[in-house]
Formats: sequence, C-alpha cells, structure tokens
Amino acid sequence: MSQNFSKIEVGPAIVEYGEGPTMVKFETTIGGVVFNTETTYREQKTDQTGETIVGKRVTGRNVSVTVPFGEYDLPTIPKIMAGAEVVTGAGGSKVVVKTGVGLNLIDTAKQAVIKPLAKLTDPDFWITIPLAYSETDLSYSFNNENERITNVTLRSTPDEDGVIAILGDETITATP
Repeated sequence: MSQNFSKIEVGPAIVEYGEGPTMVKFETTIGGVVFNTETTYREQKTDQTGETIVGKRVTGRNVSVTVPFGEYDLPTIPKIMAGAEVVTGAGGSKVVVKTGVGLNLIDTAKQAVIKPLAKLTDPDFWITIPLAYSETDLSYSFNNENERITNVTLRSTPDEDGVIAILGDETITATP
C-alpha cells in the first residue's frame, strides 16, 4: 500500500457546545482539543481452558473531548459548569460557583461538534457528539508563566439510538 500524505491531518480545532443562542463556541484553546474513545471489555474464560480467553465482549464505550479553554470569560462559566450561576445587580455581575451536589449532569447534555480549523466548512471532517454533558474545572494560575485555563471535558451519553459519536457529516443517511 502506498502512502497518501494528503490523509495526514494536523492543526487546531474549535468546539461548538449546544445550539442556537445558548451555544458556547470554544475558539481559543491552549494545549489542544483532544477527542478520546474508551471501550471497556469483559474477558470470558472457562474452567476447561484455564486462563485462556475464549471470548471477549464489549461492556461499554464512552467518548470524551477535552477542551483547555484559554479565554477568561465569566459569563461562559455557568453555561459549562453545573452549579454555577450569574448574579446580576447594582454595579455589574458576578459568577457564583456552588457545590453542585446531587445535580444530574445527564440532564444538561447537548450536542458538541469538533471542527478542525482547516476544515471549518467541511462536515466530512467534523466529529459530532449528539449528547454531551460538561465536566468543568477551573485552573487559574496567577503568575507570569501560565495562562488561566478553564478545563472543560465534554462526555458522551447515548442518544435514543445508542449513538455516542459521529465521525464525518452527521446529515448523511443510509441508502436503501
């Protein structure tokens, strides 16, 4: 098989989380957007074959996207962090971060789309997570050596068809 260098992809991406007016667009990242799948398995063995594996079954699959968001933007935090809220009053607004204990993150799930900058208008190169919930942690360094990063991890939960990720144009449908 000959090499096809045109299939080597490099470069940064943006991530769109949600749709419409509540969508958060992560356009400034520091450290790169990372898409991962993680599959868990169960090995099957029998007494008669000892430690030899006679079957291996998929027990689950999860998808995650890590987004090291580089913009310090307070109004965005409540859109991506369960238990955070904007409080507006005399003199401006602030973000209050609460414990979030007991919140079901699955209830906050919405679509996430990764778009490579070199292919922003070509959905064949996009990755779509139909339902993703956000796990957000703040890591703000106050020094001359580091930027303030909002670490966002978007994790999949299956949609009604059991889909957790779509690689390529999500609008393509099967032909009969």
